[in-house]
Amino acid sequence: MTTAQDCFIDALAAKVEADSRVRAAWLGGSFGKEMADRWSDVDAHLLIDDNALDEFRGEVDSWLGQIRPLVFIRLMFDGRMVNAMTDEAMRLDVWLHSGAYAEVTEGETRVLYREENSLVWQPNPGCALTREGAEELLRREIPEFWRCVAMLPVVVGRNEKLVAAAGNSIILLHLTNVLCAASGRRKDRGVKALNSFLLPDHRRRVEEAVTLTNLPLEEAARFPLRLARNMRDYGPAICEQWNVGYPRAMEESVLHYVTQELRTMGFAHMLEELD
Repeated sequence: MTTAQDCFIDALAAKVEADSRVRAAWLGGSFGKEMADRWSDVDAHLLIDDNALDEFRGEVDSWLGQIRPLVFIRLMFDGRMVNAMTDEAMRLDVWLHSGAYAEVTEGETRVLYREENSLVWQPNPGCALTREGAEELLRREIPEFWRCVAMLPVVVGRNEKLVAAAGNSIILLHLTNVLCAASGRRKDRGVKALNSFLLPDHRRRVEEAVTLTNLPLEEAARFPLRLARNMRDYGPAICEQWNVGYPRAMEESVLHYVTQELRTMGFAHMLEELD
């Protein structure tokens, strides 16, 4: 089945080949590894001619919008990455590179277009977690885990329920990052991919701890729908209060996408949370 991502990638390949300012284009992430599914975002990289980089960056919103209409776009990391969303709620990260050439990794890169000598291939680091990598991860994540846990009396004492909810998600992230090291595998996918990096018993224990085992995933998924209803009900008025534009097109695209996906997967009844 042809997905929205497939259509975008095909159109992107044709567009970069026709643009003399683009010296090479390739995909990283799930599409670069040939591991993508219908829910994967698109991680694209463009090597831009040095003399045209500022010009290209200045018009990148319209450039991407010609491939597919956008409802959201922003430049990040000093203009080196474009973070965007299409009107189909497809997520895009487009990295803008410059220089004589770009380095890409074997087995993790899908080339869409390249001029001669524009790409230099680097060996694949493999899926194994190195000793150095494990040490760096554990030295970073474990202290942060305990630092966040130490804040529990603060939120309880102040009755900060919302801060507690946000803090719990951070604590969970640090814990699962540590547990991923037990698999011996390098975590080479984004934050939305976790299950395959956890040992089965570790995953079961943590899911039990956050009640996902006893509370069906369907019920847990109702939580963001309830929050979406609150944002839909109150966000526009607050933006109007402060004379700030509300991203209506983005809201509509996201809710349309979520509604369509839930119906496809047989969870249309969950949409009552948006009523």
